Amino acid sequence: MNEFEIIQSYFHKSTYDDTNNVVIGVGDDAAIVSLNSDEHLVVCMDTLVSGVHFPEATRPEYVAYKALAVNLSDIAAMGAIPRWITLSITYPEQNEFWFKAFAKGFYSLANIHSLSLIGGDLSRGPLSVTVQVQGVLNKYRQPLSRAGAQVGDDIYISGELGAAAYALKSILEKEQWEAASDGELARLNRPEARVKLGQALSGIANSCIDISDGLNADLTHILNASGVGAELNLSLLPMSTSLKKIDINSAYELAMTGGDDYELCFTLPSDINNEQLAELNAICSISHIGKIISDKGLVLKDENNHKVILSKMSYRHF
Repeated sequence: MNEFEIIQSYFHKSTYDDTNNVVIGVGDDAAIVSLNSDEHLVVCMDTLVSGVHFPEATRPEYVAYKALAVNLSDIAAMGAIPRWITLSITYPEQNEFWFKAFAKGFYSLANIHSLSLIGGDLSRGPLSVTVQVQGVLNKYRQPLSRAGAQVGDDIYISGELGAAAYALKSILEKEQWEAASDGELARLNRPEARVKLGQALSGIANSCIDISDGLNADLTHILNASGVGAELNLSLLPMSTSLKKIDINSAYELAMTGGDDYELCFTLPSDINNEQLAELNAICSISHIGKIISDKGLVLKDENNHKVILSKMSYRHF
């Protein structure tokens, strides 16, 4: 069983079924809880483990920045406004230099979004970092979620794909891959969560997810939650500069399955007007890459309209 099957089998339902207050529960990028006011509380949490989510030699300020950014990306996927943070660190020894650098990287991003650190935990053990972000969402505005994609919707993604995956390859497999650019290394160590775009998509997009495990896996989550299928044109994928220089099939696989992109994948009604698209593009670049169809499953095609079968799958913990 992979991690998603484990969650579905054993942790999908809470022990206390508080259906009156839980708007969106287990199975999306974040949970949404009604506070019986004008706002919903949006909560997400991610753990980063040394050697799994980042190379062991990664600088502490980059570990901190990324640990917060990946959670902000989940908040963005719900269209929410981030407000508060809790932080838990497990570290093998007392190391004042490491904690000082970590705090610098952490607050450099927290201050950009005016976030308050309100609690957490510090323990001795193998290096791991867990961040929880709480945000708010207008109670009377339709939240973004994975469920909601409609047949005929156009599929979009923000930014570009594959930069972080290529950077990681260049670090771990130096002999086989050319050095990554500074921009690609920044996408790996200091990803930009599309918080403003997520807020702009609220009330416009029919579905949304952040791309953390790779577009292949994350778009499939939208399809499964919405009960639809999709057809993608791989030649329309906005890929990083280094991916454009390598074999096209390898480039497609890294773009689709490499992960660590932290862009948003979302579906828009086909009749959305050009003015709205221009407003979204003004926040960050967005690319139309495919369409939602009625037949279940994800169909990939190349520039010649031939079907493409990926030889690799997106990352799985189990």
